[in-house]
Amino acid sequence: MKKFFVAGALVLLLVAGFIFIQNVRAHGPMMGRGHWWQPSTWGWGGCWMMNPGWAPRSSTEGEFKSTGEQIYYTGIGSSGYPIPIYGGPMWMRMHGGGCVSCHGTHGKGGVPVMMGTSIPTDIRYKVLVGKEKHIHEGKEEKHHYTDALIKRTITQGLEADGKMMDWTMPRWQMSETDLNALIEYLKTLE
Repeated sequence: MKKFFVAGALVLLLVAGFIFIQNVRAHGPMMGRGHWWQPSTWGWGGCWMMNPGWAPRSSTEGEFKSTGEQIYYTGIGSSGYPIPIYGGPMWMRMHGGGCVSCHGTHGKGGVPVMMGTSIPTDIRYKVLVGKEKHIHEGKEEKHHYTDALIKRTITQGLEADGKMMDWTMPRWQMSETDLNALIEYLKTLE
C-alpha cells in the first residue's frame, strides 16, 4: 500500500512540475499574479488536471479570421493558450471564455451576466472612442477612450476616467500583440 501511495505522489508531483514549466514557457515567470501558490498562476494547467480534454490548442488556424476574433470568442491568445485573467465571474476563471461571454457577438453588452455584479457595457470601438452615444443602465453615455485607454481597461479594469471597474470585468494578462489584435477586431463590430 505504501508503494502505491509513494508512486501516486510522485506522479502528481511530475504532473504538477510539467504544468508549471509549460505555464512558465507560455506566460513567463510572472504568470497570473506572479505567485506560484495562487490558483491563477497555474492557469490552464489546473483545469487540464481536472479535464485533460481542455488542454491548450496549438493552433486555431482556419477557425477564426483573425487573432483578435479568436481572443474575442475564446480567450485564447496568439500563443495558442488561454490568456490568464484575474477577477471576472468565477465560471470564467474555471472554464475559460472570451469577451463574447459577457458582451455578446456584436459587442453591445446590456445583458446581466451569471455571477456578475454589473451589466456589461457596449464595447464596439465606435462607441468606446465617442463616435456614437449609447444607453447603459438607463443613462445616456458617451465615452472618450483612446487605444491606450482601451488597453488599460482590458488589463487593469480602469475606465477612461481612471475609475475602477466592477470585478465582473476580468483583468486580462494579455501581450501587446494580442491587445492590438483585439482592438482591431473591436473596430469590426457593428
